Amino acid sequence: MLLRPSAVVIRRSVVAFVLSMFVGVTAIAQTTPAWAAPYDVTATIAVGTDPWGVAVSPDGTTAYVTNRVTNDVSVIDTSTNTVTATITVGELPLGVAFSPDGTKAYVPNYISNDVSVINTSNNTVTATIAVGHRPWDVAVSPDGTTAYVTNLNSANVSVIDTSTNTVTATITVGTSPEGLAVSPDGTKAYVTTATDVSVINTSTNTVTATITVGGDPSDVAVSPDGTKTYVTNFFSNDVSVINTSDNTVTNTITVGTDPHGVAVSPDGTKVYLTNAASDNVSVINTSDNTVAATITVGNSPEGLAVSPDGTKAYVTNYTDNTVSVIELPVTASASADADADADAGVPGIFLTVAGPVGRSASEAPVYYGADRVAVTSTYLLTVTRVSNITPTITTLAEGTIDTDGSFSSMTRLPALTPGVYKVQMVGTHANGSTLQLTSQVTIGGAGEFTSIGANIPVIK
Repeated sequence: MLLRPSAVVIRRSVVAFVLSMFVGVTAIAQTTPAWAAPYDVTATIAVGTDPWGVAVSPDGTTAYVTNRVTNDVSVIDTSTNTVTATITVGELPLGVAFSPDGTKAYVPNYISNDVSVINTSNNTVTATIAVGHRPWDVAVSPDGTTAYVTNLNSANVSVIDTSTNTVTATITVGTSPEGLAVSPDGTKAYVTTATDVSVINTSTNTVTATITVGGDPSDVAVSPDGTKTYVTNFFSNDVSVINTSDNTVTNTITVGTDPHGVAVSPDGTKVYLTNAASDNVSVINTSDNTVAATITVGNSPEGLAVSPDGTKAYVTNYTDNTVSVIELPVTASASADADADADAGVPGIFLTVAGPVGRSASEAPVYYGADRVAVTSTYLLTVTRVSNITPTITTLAEGTIDTDGSFSSMTRLPALTPGVYKVQMVGTHANGSTLQLTSQVTIGGAGEFTSIGANIPVIK
């Protein structure tokens, strides 16, 4: 059991859819409700004993999980949800963080008072760096030059030069520092202590502000735009929202019991956090600071990390010795250029009906596809008239979404007389919930239509 002064520490230990419809003389594009249950636990992965910290590599292909009792790190292949390697580190590893380029991972070891540096290309420990007493968490600067480590019993933060693996500075903070996060621009570091949050100026390695939050602040995460910081308060069962421009708490959000790990979605619209005693994860809408969903996971969830593309969350279940993989909905950005969005990696379903003016609809190819949607789902693409009583004219395509969450193909519309039609895609998730996307296409007297398009953001 880990003890911190006057307290026992081990108490915590779409689916985005974009529809691009290239249609005729007139077009009305719309989406109907997305997956009924967007937050699914799609896998449970057995790891080492007492898993605590978790981090996902910058390319999203790997997740590292620290296992406290077995003194090792489980390496998870995120495409198969299998453990592909186990790396022995120091004694009682807790936090874990990747370098921005993904070539290294840093693991603070609570009992051995050091940090293991892992070469991620071969999963070997290449260096061990002595730090303060009882190191807890670690974060790496956006430029990769510096790693910061909280030392719980030393009441300070070790600053590591990642090029030399040496401690170049030690910053005194509040009592019992634990959680740690660096701002996206690298100018600030936020550290949770027993009673507050210390704000560090990373250029001078000095504490420039101290922010009072809830009871026993545990972990901390910064929004992608750097304007907000979110702090889980273990004893008061809530989350403090900090405005980083003036270091004030602007909101307090009640969540589950014993909140611990916290992460912000890459698009900044959601905050995910573990509730260790409730055995679940709270989902917060950052737009209105309300709890939008609660996801049941394993027993005693502690660490949490979101994949870089925002489609998955990984949760360490301390008592179960497992990791829960949660499927997350993603909001795509609106744009008039579907191809540009696809190139930029915007997730979602897209549909294109293309053809020059003067060509009949039956000669126009229909390209349809998706990127990073719910795996093991099926899809059906049909054409119907705009009438609830008119049956489907034809099925354009059907199949099963690939294991990587994608599909694509090309077909043609049937010969259609002038009128208004619906091109509809219906997906059925493995859990039985459904998604439906529909666009109306008006075919002219000679089957003429032009190409126009606009993305329709996901509706949750």
